[in-house]
Amino acid sequence: MKNNLSCEIVRDLLPSYIDHVLSDTSVQAVEEHIRECGACAKVLADMRLSEEVVQENRQQDREIDYLKKVKRRHRLVVCCILAVVVLLAIPAVELIRAVYFGQSVLNMDYDVTVAEDQLAIKGEVPEGHTVKESSFKERDGVLNVQIICEPSAFFRPQKDVDEVYRPKGDIQKVYINGDLLWEKEAGTNMAP
Repeated sequence: MKNNLSCEIVRDLLPSYIDHVLSDTSVQAVEEHIRECGACAKVLADMRLSEEVVQENRQQDREIDYLKKVKRRHRLVVCCILAVVVLLAIPAVELIRAVYFGQSVLNMDYDVTVAEDQLAIKGEVPEGHTVKESSFKERDGVLNVQIICEPSAFFRPQKDVDEVYRPKGDIQKVYINGDLLWEKEAGTNMAP
């Protein structure tokens, strides 16, 4: 059988030949031409080689895309975990700070009574709080009282301010949490 196909026609058919879409007769004609024509055989070998490279590149691209998706998912999970930790840490830190360190409650009404031998302070703490501690510092006729409150709880019920202090000297002024509440010259309680 004589092959009448020119190199130009065979080279046009080579992509279809590689993809296995030619009829049996066309496949036989292309193979016969390739056996006789070294130039077309080289073109076919180059096409097959480049097709393998393209397939390898496609496989590498698929693997890289998969790894990028995994990395993105991993980054998202880490960010979500960090966000949850931060959201839980803020109230926990505030609770620990309030429970263990307490805070001064400024908006309280106090009743201060000063006699020669003692000073009595009474006051109601805001709802949901209790007195943690009270400290008295007397210096040069000025008494500084610090009342620290903390949130009340089932194991720490609400307790109002009810303190009695025996001064070491003559008291001229009484400050509670930084506010002047009593002055000897006025002789009465002052509004905070």
